[in-house]
Amino acid sequence: MLGDISDQEANELIALISKGVVENILKRGMVESKIFPVSHYIGVACYILYDQSYQYNILKEVASKISPEEIARRSKSLGSYLNQLAFYSTCMLYLHGRAQVIYDNLNKKKAGETNIVVEPETKKKETKFILDFWKRLSPNYLNDETLILKNKKITCLSDDYIEKLKDNMIPINNNKEITKRLKQTIAHLTNYSFLSRAECRMSISEHGPYYFKDNTEPLIFKEFLELHTGDVMFGIDMTGNMPYKITKIAPFSNVIFGMTLKDMKKIEFNDWSTLFADPTDFSSNITSIGIWTRELSHPKDLRYPDNLGELKPLSLNILEELSKFAKSAMKELYIDISKWNSTKKLLFGSNLYINSLLSMCAQYAGIEDNFNWNWAFDYASGKPLKTDLIDKDRIKFYIDKLGKKIKSNLDETQVEKLYITALEKYEGVHPNLTRMFRSRKAQKIDPFYYNLQD
Repeated sequence: MLGDISDQEANELIALISKGVVENILKRGMVESKIFPVSHYIGVACYILYDQSYQYNILKEVASKISPEEIARRSKSLGSYLNQLAFYSTCMLYLHGRAQVIYDNLNKKKAGETNIVVEPETKKKETKFILDFWKRLSPNYLNDETLILKNKKITCLSDDYIEKLKDNMIPINNNKEITKRLKQTIAHLTNYSFLSRAECRMSISEHGPYYFKDNTEPLIFKEFLELHTGDVMFGIDMTGNMPYKITKIAPFSNVIFGMTLKDMKKIEFNDWSTLFADPTDFSSNITSIGIWTRELSHPKDLRYPDNLGELKPLSLNILEELSKFAKSAMKELYIDISKWNSTKKLLFGSNLYINSLLSMCAQYAGIEDNFNWNWAFDYASGKPLKTDLIDKDRIKFYIDKLGKKIKSNLDETQVEKLYITALEKYEGVHPNLTRMFRSRKAQKIDPFYYNLQD
Protein backbone atom coordinates (compact mmCIF):
# COMPACT_ATOMS: atom_id res chain seq x y z
CA MET A 1 0.00 0.00 0.00
CA LEU A 2 1.28 3.46 -0.88
CA GLY A 3 2.70 5.21 2.16
CA ASP A 4 3.52 2.00 4.00
CA ILE A 5 7.16 2.91 4.65
CA SER A 6 9.11 3.04 7.90
CA ASP A 7 10.20 6.18 9.71
CA GLN A 8 13.78 5.30 8.84
CA GLU A 9 13.05 5.07 5.11
CA ALA A 10 11.05 8.29 5.22
CA ASN A 11 13.98 10.09 6.88
CA GLU A 12 16.43 8.65 4.35
CA LEU A 13 14.29 9.95 1.47
CA ILE A 14 13.96 13.35 3.16
CA ALA A 15 17.73 13.56 3.63
CA LEU A 16 18.33 12.55 0.01
CA ILE A 17 16.17 15.25 -1.54
CA SER A 18 17.22 17.84 1.06
CA LYS A 19 20.85 17.49 0.02
CA GLY A 20 19.99 17.77 -3.69
CA VAL A 21 17.67 20.74 -3.30
CA VAL A 22 20.20 22.70 -1.25
CA GLU A 23 22.92 22.06 -3.82
CA ASN A 24 20.64 23.03 -6.73
CA ILE A 25 19.37 26.22 -5.07
CA LEU A 26 22.82 27.39 -4.01
CA LYS A 27 24.17 26.81 -7.52
CA ARG A 28 21.28 28.67 -9.12
CA GLY A 29 20.74 31.39 -6.55
CA MET A 30 17.46 33.15 -5.83
CA VAL A 31 15.14 33.77 -8.75
CA GLU A 32 13.16 36.99 -8.77
CA SER A 33 11.30 39.05 -11.32
CA LYS A 34 10.31 42.68 -11.74
CA ILE A 35 6.86 41.49 -12.77
CA PHE A 36 5.96 38.56 -10.50
CA PRO A 37 6.62 38.04 -6.75
CA VAL A 38 8.30 34.69 -7.40
CA SER A 39 9.52 33.82 -3.89
CA HIS A 40 6.23 34.97 -2.38
CA TYR A 41 3.98 32.92 -4.67
CA ILE A 42 6.18 29.80 -4.29
CA GLY A 43 5.99 30.07 -0.50
CA VAL A 44 2.19 30.42 -0.60
CA ALA A 45 1.88 27.48 -2.99
CA CYS A 46 4.02 25.24 -0.78
CA TYR A 47 1.99 26.13 2.31
CA ILE A 48 -1.22 25.16 0.51
CA LEU A 49 0.17 21.88 -0.84
CA TYR A 50 1.17 20.69 2.63
CA ASP A 51 -0.74 22.63 5.29
CA GLN A 52 -4.15 22.12 3.70
CA SER A 53 -3.35 18.51 2.65
CA TYR A 54 -4.21 19.62 -0.88
CA GLN A 55 -1.54 17.54 -2.63
CA TYR A 56 -2.21 14.48 -0.49
CA ASN A 57 -5.98 14.56 -1.04
CA ILE A 58 -5.64 14.76 -4.82
CA LEU A 59 -2.81 12.26 -5.25
CA LYS A 60 -4.59 9.80 -2.96
CA GLU A 61 -7.53 9.82 -5.36
CA VAL A 62 -5.20 9.64 -8.37
CA ALA A 63 -3.45 6.61 -6.89
CA SER A 64 -6.77 4.81 -6.54
CA LYS A 65 -7.03 4.85 -10.35
CA ILE A 66 -3.44 4.64 -11.61
CA SER A 67 -0.09 3.80 -10.01
CA PRO A 68 2.77 6.30 -9.95
CA GLU A 69 4.85 3.67 -11.77
CA GLU A 70 2.41 3.72 -14.68
CA ILE A 71 2.30 7.52 -14.74
CA ALA A 72 6.08 7.53 -15.06
CA ARG A 73 6.18 4.91 -17.82
CA ARG A 74 3.54 6.76 -19.87
CA SER A 75 5.78 9.84 -19.70
CA LYS A 76 8.75 8.21 -21.45
CA SER A 77 8.34 10.15 -24.67
CA LEU A 78 9.24 13.45 -26.25
CA GLY A 79 6.91 16.27 -25.37
CA SER A 80 5.54 14.63 -22.23
CA TYR A 81 3.89 17.11 -19.88
CA LEU A 82 5.27 15.13 -16.95
CA ASN A 83 9.06 14.83 -16.83
CA GLN A 84 11.98 14.83 -14.40
CA LEU A 85 11.26 18.40 -13.30
CA ALA A 86 7.64 17.49 -12.56
CA PHE A 87 8.51 14.30 -10.71
CA TYR A 88 11.19 16.01 -8.61
CA SER A 89 8.77 18.82 -7.80
CA THR A 90 6.19 16.29 -6.57
CA CYS A 91 8.31 15.80 -3.49
CA MET A 92 10.29 19.06 -3.34
CA LEU A 93 7.34 21.48 -3.20
CA TYR A 94 5.42 19.40 -0.68
CA LEU A 95 8.44 19.07 1.60
CA HIS A 96 9.12 22.79 1.19
CA GLY A 97 5.65 23.51 2.56
CA ARG A 98 6.15 20.96 5.32
CA ALA A 99 9.46 22.60 6.31
CA GLN A 100 7.78 26.01 6.51
CA VAL A 101 5.11 24.65 8.85
CA ILE A 102 7.59 22.74 11.02
CA TYR A 103 9.82 25.82 11.27
CA ASP A 104 6.78 27.87 12.32
CA ASN A 105 5.74 25.28 14.93
CA LEU A 106 9.23 24.95 16.39
CA ASN A 107 9.39 28.74 16.75
CA LYS A 108 6.01 28.79 18.51
CA LYS A 109 7.20 26.08 20.88
CA LYS A 110 10.45 27.93 21.52
CA ALA A 111 8.47 31.09 22.29
CA GLY A 112 6.60 29.24 25.02
CA GLU A 113 3.30 28.44 23.32
CA THR A 114 1.70 25.36 24.82
CA ASN A 115 -0.09 22.46 23.14
CA ILE A 116 2.04 22.81 19.99
CA VAL A 117 2.37 19.52 18.11
CA VAL A 118 5.24 20.07 15.70
CA GLU A 119 4.16 17.28 13.33
CA PRO A 120 0.92 15.43 14.08
CA GLU A 121 0.67 11.72 13.29
CA THR A 122 -1.85 12.43 10.53
CA LYS A 123 0.67 14.69 8.79
CA LYS A 124 3.40 12.05 9.15
CA LYS A 125 1.09 9.58 7.42
CA GLU A 126 0.46 12.04 4.59
CA THR A 127 4.19 12.77 4.23
CA LYS A 128 5.01 9.06 4.00
CA PHE A 129 2.40 8.71 1.26
CA ILE A 130 3.93 11.57 -0.77
CA LEU A 131 7.46 10.20 -0.28
CA ASP A 132 6.38 6.72 -1.36
CA PHE A 133 4.52 8.13 -4.38
CA TRP A 134 7.62 10.13 -5.35
CA LYS A 135 10.11 7.27 -5.03
CA ARG A 136 8.14 5.25 -7.61
CA LEU A 137 8.23 7.95 -10.31
CA SER A 138 11.75 8.72 -11.59
CA PRO A 139 13.09 5.13 -11.30
CA ASN A 140 10.36 4.13 -13.78
CA TYR A 141 11.00 7.18 -15.97
CA LEU A 142 14.78 7.38 -16.16
CA ASN A 143 16.62 4.67 -18.08
CA ASP A 144 19.20 4.27 -15.30
CA GLU A 145 16.36 3.76 -12.78
CA THR A 146 17.67 6.40 -10.36
CA LEU A 147 15.49 8.47 -8.04
CA ILE A 148 17.55 11.62 -8.39
CA LEU A 149 20.25 12.36 -10.97
CA LYS A 150 23.53 10.82 -9.92
CA ASN A 151 25.26 10.91 -13.29
CA LYS A 152 24.10 14.38 -14.39
CA LYS A 153 22.13 13.07 -17.36
CA ILE A 154 18.42 12.71 -18.04
CA THR A 155 17.70 9.83 -20.40
CA CYS A 156 14.16 8.45 -20.50
CA LEU A 157 13.81 7.45 -24.17
CA SER A 158 14.59 3.93 -25.39
CA ASP A 159 17.21 3.21 -28.06
CA ASP A 160 14.44 2.11 -30.45
CA TYR A 161 12.57 5.38 -29.86
CA ILE A 162 15.72 7.37 -30.61
CA GLU A 163 16.56 5.43 -33.76
CA LYS A 164 13.14 6.21 -35.26
CA LEU A 165 14.03 9.90 -35.10
CA LYS A 166 17.27 9.57 -37.05
CA ASP A 167 15.73 10.13 -40.48
CA ASN A 168 14.10 13.36 -39.26
CA MET A 169 17.45 14.98 -38.45
CA ILE A 170 18.54 17.75 -40.83
CA PRO A 171 22.33 18.14 -41.35
CA ILE A 172 23.52 21.70 -40.69
CA ASN A 173 26.90 21.51 -42.47
CA ASN A 174 28.13 24.68 -40.75
CA ASN A 175 25.19 26.65 -42.12
CA LYS A 176 25.42 29.81 -40.02
CA GLU A 177 22.11 31.18 -41.28
CA ILE A 178 20.20 28.12 -40.04
CA THR A 179 21.93 28.08 -36.67
CA LYS A 180 21.24 31.80 -36.28
CA ARG A 181 17.52 31.30 -36.99
CA LEU A 182 17.39 28.33 -34.62
CA LYS A 183 19.13 30.27 -31.85
CA GLN A 184 16.78 33.25 -32.24
CA THR A 185 13.66 31.06 -32.26
CA ILE A 186 14.72 29.20 -29.11
CA ALA A 187 15.51 32.52 -27.41
CA HIS A 188 12.11 33.98 -28.31
CA LEU A 189 10.26 30.84 -27.17
CA THR A 190 12.25 30.81 -23.92
CA ASN A 191 11.34 34.41 -23.10
CA TYR A 192 7.68 33.77 -23.94
CA SER A 193 7.56 30.55 -21.91
CA PHE A 194 9.00 32.17 -18.80
CA LEU A 195 6.64 35.14 -18.92
CA SER A 196 3.58 32.98 -19.66
CA ARG A 197 4.46 30.86 -16.62
CA ALA A 198 5.11 33.67 -14.14
CA GLU A 199 8.90 33.45 -14.64
CA CYS A 200 9.20 29.73 -13.86
CA ARG A 201 10.53 27.10 -16.27
CA MET A 202 7.87 24.42 -15.93
CA SER A 203 6.93 24.57 -19.62
CA ILE A 204 10.55 24.07 -20.74
CA SER A 205 12.32 20.71 -20.53
CA GLU A 206 15.84 19.71 -21.52
CA HIS A 207 17.19 16.16 -21.48
CA GLY A 208 19.87 13.85 -22.85
CA PRO A 209 22.46 12.98 -23.96
CA TYR A 210 21.38 10.17 -26.27
CA TYR A 211 23.26 8.60 -29.17
CA PHE A 212 22.25 7.24 -32.54
CA LYS A 213 23.81 3.89 -33.38
CA ASP A 214 27.32 4.18 -34.77
CA ASN A 215 27.40 7.92 -33.94
CA THR A 216 29.51 9.37 -31.13
CA GLU A 217 27.90 12.81 -31.27
CA PRO A 218 25.59 13.41 -28.30
CA LEU A 219 21.93 14.19 -29.02
CA ILE A 220 20.06 16.54 -26.68
CA PHE A 221 16.48 17.77 -26.67
CA LYS A 222 14.91 21.10 -25.72
CA GLU A 223 11.13 21.07 -25.44
CA PHE A 224 8.64 23.92 -25.22
CA LEU A 225 5.30 22.78 -23.81
CA GLU A 226 1.90 24.40 -23.40
CA LEU A 227 2.26 27.01 -26.12
CA HIS A 228 -0.95 29.00 -26.40
CA THR A 229 -3.14 27.77 -29.26
CA GLY A 230 -6.49 28.87 -27.89
CA ASP A 231 -7.75 25.29 -28.14
CA VAL A 232 -9.36 23.21 -25.44
CA MET A 233 -6.88 20.57 -24.23
CA PHE A 234 -8.13 16.98 -23.83
CA GLY A 235 -11.69 18.27 -23.69
CA ILE A 236 -10.87 20.47 -20.68
CA ASP A 237 -11.43 24.21 -20.71
CA MET A 238 -8.04 25.52 -19.57
CA THR A 239 -8.85 29.22 -19.94
CA GLY A 240 -8.95 29.57 -16.17
CA ASN A 241 -5.35 28.39 -16.01
CA MET A 242 -4.32 30.93 -18.66
CA PRO A 243 -6.05 34.17 -17.66
CA TYR A 244 -4.39 36.32 -20.26
CA LYS A 245 -5.15 37.32 -23.83
CA ILE A 246 -3.10 36.22 -26.83
CA THR A 247 -4.62 36.94 -30.21
CA LYS A 248 -1.80 35.58 -32.39
CA ILE A 249 -1.80 31.92 -31.37
CA ALA A 250 0.94 29.32 -31.72
CA PRO A 251 0.87 26.91 -34.68
CA PHE A 252 1.27 23.97 -32.26
CA SER A 253 0.82 23.48 -28.52
CA ASN A 254 4.32 22.07 -28.21
CA VAL A 255 7.57 22.02 -30.16
CA ILE A 256 10.62 19.86 -29.60
CA PHE A 257 14.13 20.57 -30.86
CA GLY A 258 16.69 17.79 -31.12
CA MET A 259 20.35 18.70 -31.72
CA THR A 260 23.47 16.58 -32.28
CA LEU A 261 26.61 18.31 -31.08
CA LYS A 262 30.34 18.09 -31.73
CA ASP A 263 33.38 19.05 -29.66
CA MET A 264 31.48 19.62 -26.42
CA LYS A 265 33.49 19.89 -23.21
CA LYS A 266 30.50 19.38 -20.93
CA ILE A 267 26.87 18.28 -21.18
CA GLU A 268 25.20 17.99 -17.78
CA PHE A 269 21.67 18.25 -16.45
CA ASN A 270 20.11 18.78 -13.03
CA ASP A 271 16.87 17.46 -11.55
CA TRP A 272 15.03 20.57 -12.77
CA SER A 273 15.58 19.41 -16.38
CA THR A 274 18.09 22.20 -16.96
CA LEU A 275 21.11 21.83 -19.23
CA PHE A 276 24.58 23.04 -18.24
CA ALA A 277 26.89 23.01 -21.27
CA ASP A 278 30.41 24.02 -22.12
CA PRO A 279 30.52 26.00 -24.31
CA THR A 280 27.36 27.70 -23.03
CA ASP A 281 26.51 28.97 -26.52
CA PHE A 282 26.89 25.78 -28.52
CA SER A 283 25.13 26.97 -31.69
CA SER A 284 28.35 26.57 -33.70
CA ASN A 285 28.69 23.00 -32.35
CA ILE A 286 25.38 21.81 -33.79
CA THR A 287 25.81 19.25 -36.57
CA SER A 288 22.14 18.37 -37.19
CA ILE A 289 18.72 19.32 -35.89
CA GLY A 290 15.29 17.79 -35.76
CA ILE A 291 12.02 19.58 -35.03
CA TRP A 292 8.82 17.84 -33.97
CA THR A 293 5.44 18.43 -32.39
CA ARG A 294 3.60 15.76 -30.40
CA GLU A 295 -0.09 15.12 -30.85
CA LEU A 296 -2.23 15.84 -27.81
CA SER A 297 -3.62 12.44 -26.88
CA HIS A 298 -5.45 12.39 -23.59
CA PRO A 299 -3.02 11.06 -20.95
CA LYS A 300 -5.54 8.45 -19.79
CA ASP A 301 -5.36 6.86 -23.26
CA LEU A 302 -1.56 6.60 -23.41
CA ARG A 303 0.03 3.18 -22.99
CA TYR A 304 3.66 2.26 -22.54
CA PRO A 305 5.58 1.46 -24.71
CA ASP A 306 3.58 1.45 -27.95
CA ASN A 307 1.10 4.30 -27.57
CA LEU A 308 2.84 7.39 -26.23
CA GLY A 309 1.57 9.97 -28.71
CA GLU A 310 2.46 10.46 -32.35
CA LEU A 311 5.34 12.75 -33.29
CA LYS A 312 5.04 14.94 -36.36
CA PRO A 313 8.34 16.12 -37.90
CA LEU A 314 8.43 19.80 -38.85
CA SER A 315 10.50 21.59 -41.46
CA LEU A 316 12.89 24.47 -40.87
CA ASN A 317 10.23 26.82 -42.22
CA ILE A 318 8.42 26.57 -38.88
CA LEU A 319 11.19 28.58 -37.18
CA GLU A 320 9.99 31.90 -38.55
CA GLU A 321 6.37 31.21 -37.61
CA LEU A 322 7.33 30.21 -34.07
CA SER A 323 9.46 33.33 -33.66
CA LYS A 324 6.64 35.58 -34.85
CA PHE A 325 4.24 33.93 -32.43
CA ALA A 326 6.61 34.24 -29.46
CA LYS A 327 7.47 37.90 -30.11
CA SER A 328 3.84 38.89 -30.63
CA ALA A 329 2.65 36.91 -27.61
CA MET A 330 5.34 38.50 -25.42
CA LYS A 331 4.10 41.99 -26.24
CA GLU A 332 0.50 41.08 -25.52
CA LEU A 333 1.44 39.36 -22.26
CA TYR A 334 3.39 42.35 -20.99
CA ILE A 335 0.50 44.69 -21.75
CA ASP A 336 -2.07 42.38 -20.18
CA ILE A 337 -0.10 41.36 -17.08
CA SER A 338 0.92 44.97 -16.35
CA LYS A 339 -2.76 45.69 -15.66
CA TRP A 340 -3.09 42.91 -13.07
CA ASN A 341 -3.17 43.72 -9.38
CA SER A 342 -0.63 42.16 -7.01
CA THR A 343 -3.04 39.49 -5.75
CA LYS A 344 -3.79 38.20 -9.24
CA LYS A 345 -0.06 38.04 -10.08
CA LEU A 346 0.65 36.17 -6.86
CA LEU A 347 -2.22 33.71 -7.26
CA PHE A 348 -1.35 33.11 -10.92
CA GLY A 349 2.13 32.01 -9.90
CA SER A 350 0.91 29.98 -6.93
CA ASN A 351 -1.67 28.25 -9.08
CA LEU A 352 1.02 27.06 -11.50
CA TYR A 353 3.02 25.50 -8.68
CA ILE A 354 -0.06 24.00 -7.06
CA ASN A 355 -2.28 22.79 -9.89
CA SER A 356 -0.18 22.22 -13.01
CA LEU A 357 1.34 18.95 -11.81
CA LEU A 358 -1.71 17.75 -9.90
CA SER A 359 -4.14 18.45 -12.73
CA MET A 360 -1.93 16.50 -15.14
CA CYS A 361 -1.74 13.55 -12.72
CA ALA A 362 -5.52 13.68 -12.47
CA GLN A 363 -5.73 13.57 -16.26
CA TYR A 364 -3.53 10.45 -16.37
CA ALA A 365 -6.02 8.91 -13.97
CA GLY A 366 -8.99 10.20 -15.99
CA ILE A 367 -10.48 12.00 -12.96
CA GLU A 368 -9.68 15.62 -13.80
CA ASP A 369 -13.38 16.54 -13.69
CA ASN A 370 -13.51 15.57 -10.03
CA PHE A 371 -11.72 18.77 -9.03
CA ASN A 372 -12.06 22.50 -9.50
CA TRP A 373 -8.78 23.86 -10.88
CA ASN A 374 -9.76 27.53 -11.10
CA TRP A 375 -10.21 28.34 -7.43
CA ALA A 376 -7.02 30.47 -7.34
CA PHE A 377 -8.47 32.92 -9.83
CA ASP A 378 -11.79 32.93 -8.01
CA TYR A 379 -9.82 33.95 -4.91
CA ALA A 380 -8.01 36.70 -6.80
CA SER A 381 -11.37 38.00 -8.06
CA GLY A 382 -13.00 37.90 -4.63
CA LYS A 383 -15.40 35.12 -5.64
CA PRO A 384 -16.45 32.10 -3.52
CA LEU A 385 -14.17 29.09 -3.95
CA LYS A 386 -15.94 26.17 -5.61
CA THR A 387 -13.92 23.51 -3.80
CA ASP A 388 -13.96 21.86 -0.38
CA LEU A 389 -10.20 21.27 -0.50
CA ILE A 390 -9.16 24.88 0.12
CA ASP A 391 -9.59 27.14 3.14
CA LYS A 392 -9.86 30.68 1.79
CA ASP A 393 -8.94 32.34 5.08
CA ARG A 394 -5.73 30.34 5.30
CA ILE A 395 -4.61 31.67 1.89
CA LYS A 396 -4.77 35.23 3.22
CA PHE A 397 -2.86 34.09 6.31
CA TYR A 398 -0.05 32.67 4.14
CA ILE A 399 0.12 35.78 1.96
CA ASP A 400 0.28 38.11 4.96
CA LYS A 401 2.75 35.94 6.88
CA LEU A 402 5.19 35.69 3.97
CA GLY A 403 4.81 39.39 3.27
CA LYS A 404 6.68 40.19 6.48
CA LYS A 405 10.44 40.75 6.55
CA ILE A 406 12.49 37.61 7.01
CA LYS A 407 13.74 36.96 10.52
CA SER A 408 15.88 33.92 11.25
CA ASN A 409 16.23 32.10 14.57
CA LEU A 410 19.68 30.74 13.64
CA ASP A 411 22.65 31.39 15.83
CA GLU A 412 24.10 33.71 13.26
CA THR A 413 27.70 33.55 12.12
CA GLN A 414 29.03 36.43 10.05
CA VAL A 415 28.56 34.36 6.88
CA GLU A 416 24.96 33.53 7.79
CA LYS A 417 24.28 37.20 8.50
CA LEU A 418 25.38 38.04 4.96
CA TYR A 419 23.05 35.43 3.48
CA ILE A 420 20.13 36.52 5.63
CA THR A 421 20.70 40.15 4.70
CA ALA A 422 20.72 39.14 1.04
CA LEU A 423 17.47 37.19 1.44
CA GLU A 424 15.71 40.13 3.09
CA LYS A 425 15.43 41.93 -0.24
CA TYR A 426 13.21 39.19 -1.67
CA GLU A 427 9.52 39.58 -1.08
CA GLY A 428 7.84 36.59 0.49
CA VAL A 429 10.92 34.57 1.49
CA HIS A 430 10.27 32.19 4.38
CA PRO A 431 12.98 32.25 7.08
CA ASN A 432 13.33 28.48 6.79
CA LEU A 433 15.48 29.13 3.70
CA THR A 434 18.27 30.34 5.96
CA ARG A 435 18.74 26.72 7.05
CA MET A 436 20.39 26.08 3.70
CA PHE A 437 23.47 27.96 4.86
CA ARG A 438 24.32 25.73 7.82
CA SER A 439 27.42 23.54 7.80
CA ARG A 440 27.41 20.19 6.00
CA LYS A 441 27.73 18.44 9.33
CA ALA A 442 24.65 20.23 10.68
CA GLN A 443 22.68 19.47 7.50
CA LYS A 444 23.57 15.78 7.75
CA ILE A 445 22.25 15.60 11.31
CA ASP A 446 19.24 17.85 10.68
CA PRO A 447 18.29 17.88 6.96
CA PHE A 448 17.00 21.04 5.33
CA TYR A 449 13.53 19.47 5.01
CA TYR A 450 13.57 18.06 8.60
CA ASN A 451 13.38 14.45 9.74
CA LEU A 452 10.01 13.25 11.01
CA GLN A 453 9.23 15.20 14.18
CA ASP A 454 7.96 14.04 17.57
